[in-house]
Amino acid sequence: MKQRNCFCLTCINVQNNLEPSMYDPGLIPKPPADFGTSQLHYFEDWGVVTYGGALPSGTNSSFLSFKSGKLGGRAIFDIVHNNKYKEWIKGWRNFNAGHEHPDQNSFTFAPNGVPFITEALYGPKYTLLNNVALFGSTLSGSCFKPWAGQVTEACDSKWLKYKVGLAADAQGRVEAAIKREGMVFIRGEGHSAYNPELKIRNFQRNLLLLHPQLLLMVDHIHLDPGSPTRAMSAFFHNTELPFQSTKVDGVHGAFVTHGKENYKMFWMDDTNSSNKGMVGYWSYPRGYPYNGSNYVNVTMPLRYPHTRVAYIFFGPGLDVQSFSLRGHDQQVDIYLSTKDHTYTIYLLTGEVTSKPVFAIVLLDHKRIVFERAAAVVDSFPVEVEEYANVMEDNLQHVKPVFQQMERHILGRVLNTASFRRTAEHLLQFSDKKKTEEVIKKMFAMSKKQNKGKGGKRLNLGEKLSENLPDIFAQIEVSEKNERQRISKRTYEDSPEEGDADSRAFVDYPAGHRNRKGGLVKGRRFKEVHIVATARSEGVSGNPSYIRLFLLMNTTTFFLLLAVLLTRFQRGRSLHTQRCFYTIVLIDCFILLYLYSSCSHTQC
Repeated sequence: MKQRNCFCLTCINVQNNLEPSMYDPGLIPKPPADFGTSQLHYFEDWGVVTYGGALPSGTNSSFLSFKSGKLGGRAIFDIVHNNKYKEWIKGWRNFNAGHEHPDQNSFTFAPNGVPFITEALYGPKYTLLNNVALFGSTLSGSCFKPWAGQVTEACDSKWLKYKVGLAADAQGRVEAAIKREGMVFIRGEGHSAYNPELKIRNFQRNLLLLHPQLLLMVDHIHLDPGSPTRAMSAFFHNTELPFQSTKVDGVHGAFVTHGKENYKMFWMDDTNSSNKGMVGYWSYPRGYPYNGSNYVNVTMPLRYPHTRVAYIFFGPGLDVQSFSLRGHDQQVDIYLSTKDHTYTIYLLTGEVTSKPVFAIVLLDHKRIVFERAAAVVDSFPVEVEEYANVMEDNLQHVKPVFQQMERHILGRVLNTASFRRTAEHLLQFSDKKKTEEVIKKMFAMSKKQNKGKGGKRLNLGEKLSENLPDIFAQIEVSEKNERQRISKRTYEDSPEEGDADSRAFVDYPAGHRNRKGGLVKGRRFKEVHIVATARSEGVSGNPSYIRLFLLMNTTTFFLLLAVLLTRFQRGRSLHTQRCFYTIVLIDCFILLYLYSSCSHTQC
């Protein structure tokens, strides 16, 4: 982040130089071969499934997404919890999952490209703003009692909880993402994102896209004995269009209107019961870029040991004429009929089932099977042997390259019109008293560059490297001091919170800095001399002391000289005068030594 401005300026210059040479006016724009065809994508590390992305808008060009994954992504989560690469990584301190949301088992749906069920976008980190479910409970720590959301939700902060406690272990899991004959089946498991005291064995969410404009979603909640929860409350959002309530044949629902067309949803549980939902608008507090979100809230009772709740979402191109379901011990059967087709879905929800399938769909007389053999299997990339050691060796060789690039970049941007603004932005984190002085020094050197003897241009990058302090090193020191200050203030305000968060601010010593040989797990890597970094670190510590001694000796010199000229000019022995002259001469030599060891930038 610190070097981004300089790097961007250089990249823009390179881009402007290359574009004319690479442009060919004879080329005719041509889309990829599969453009306009819906594709299913599963992002393993993120725990996200998408279907129908980047489609041109139009009828049956629909988009569906689902999210259920590990906090921070699989790679980061596993590194933190398995204590991998401990030479570099110190738990969650090295990562920031605070921008994420409590959204395990969440989804979005845009039939015909129209936003029907959307994200609530950038708002407070509440579970109810993320198209997932809350469970009735009297547990402490809930943001909206008597409802308990996911353990990562933050009641009084703009950042997600993720560092310690239950929040640090929160995760979901995508169990299936399968496409068969134009239909898509997705299953996720999210019970690990909730408090274990709720005793929820399974919070299984199944999505079945039967038609580009018809989505069936079934929530399967399996409770352990002694579970305190007896109700669930699901939320569905639309940031653009308000929901309105509706009811058909005793089945409650809601709809949004886009133009002259309605996009509808209905719901019921496995006893064919349908409770009326609440529609409304959730306003965000001040300080967020969005005002709020429209929502539908559906609350249904839970029974031991399991409950299934089904929701259907469909666009204006379909007219659902009947909707019912029947629950069994290991499966739930759903019956749907539209004007043109009849759907019978057998959804197997049990952990151990009699058939090796997730679901079977009967479309009229056609049979589509989603087999368990096609389930998502976690595949971890093969790691390089002694990966940490290899990376350490490579980094030691790469560092000088980036330092040379830093000098080159500073030389390139020095004479640009925006350089002063860039320099002020980069130096605002360092010592503010030195900022203007350093900038003036840079411009002074810029003028000298253009006045080189015989019209020869000097290597400005090298001059900057040798004569200016390392501004990035100054920024690092400033940020380190700021983190320590915040840590101290946090502990003073709340000792308990300070202890919990101290690991996020502790500065761990760099294991291989300023050493002539490093040791990583018994393996040595070659010494690489980094002149600029070593010099900048030395410079940052010495100038204040040299400046102090220089001022003191200058004052002493003039004081002694004044005394010698006024008090000891007459009436004193020759021996006394010689002594004072000797002292003044010695002090003069000290001044010359200090001045020679102290550059103008430092002193």
